[in-house]
Amino acid sequence: MDIDTDIYPNIAEGQSNQEGNLVDPSIAPSTNTTIGTSASAAITQTESKKKNSKITKLTMNNNVIHDTQKSQVRTLMIYDIPSTWSHDLILDKLKDWGRVLEISFKTQHKYQSVWTKIILSPLADSEFVMRTWSKQLGGIDVRWYLGFWKLKDCKERERYQAKINIPADATDDTMNNYVSGLPFFTFLQKTGKVKSYRLIKDKGNKFVILYFETQKDLHDFMDLVQPWKVTISHAPPKPSDKSSKDKKKRKKDAKQDQKKTKNDIKGPSSKSRHKPKQDKMDMDTRALLLRLLNLLA
Repeated sequence: MDIDTDIYPNIAEGQSNQEGNLVDPSIAPSTNTTIGTSASAAITQTESKKKNSKITKLTMNNNVIHDTQKSQVRTLMIYDIPSTWSHDLILDKLKDWGRVLEISFKTQHKYQSVWTKIILSPLADSEFVMRTWSKQLGGIDVRWYLGFWKLKDCKERERYQAKINIPADATDDTMNNYVSGLPFFTFLQKTGKVKSYRLIKDKGNKFVILYFETQKDLHDFMDLVQPWKVTISHAPPKPSDKSSKDKKKRKKDAKQDQKKTKNDIKGPSSKSRHKPKQDKMDMDTRALLLRLLNLLA
């Protein structure tokens, strides 16, 4: 799922205590029955619409936080969850991470994104504090972010990308013994220093998008000898050395220069152009009066 829209900006703001796809065919998709069909007394459900998309928010009424757990309360953004997963299934899978206090769902094409406030288990909290970029949820890899991040923050973290096209005739032996006896995904993470990845299937084609923490890690990975072709997914944007204030000043100056150029092309103002014509009319009038006086004399 591409990150193409801001998700739940109103929910994410003001949250405290912030620290910073692989599709498994063996996992059967759940039904589309969502929480709320048979309302539970332990859950409060609300729905809202924004830009033609529906956001479903659930609040767990039994959300007491003990003093010993306060440091483990996190707000997370989670991507790459299949849209076929019901809200019940997602909540059930998140039990492996900890106890959910609040959660919101938003479907985006084949996937859905989730914002959640959760008490992470000690193990999951350690992974989060260590800034891992992805985590297993119900047998698939999902990307997780700080809950208060905006769209630009997510894109900035994942701007160093590469893509590997998996050949149609790729075998399980190749996947399990990709380079030097290492399985494909183990090679990506341990040898290639890949922070996270997504396996995408599109019209019979399979490819993996890889995300790197630094440009150096990306270039080092491109230099590795491996069986399948690797390409840079997109060029990272050039960092700007000018402030927004300087940009505004340059834009203002450009507008002034453009206005000055237009005035130069137009030439003298309308007032100055009409002045000679007015003088000529005055002279003609005086000459006519003189002729009339001569005739009357």
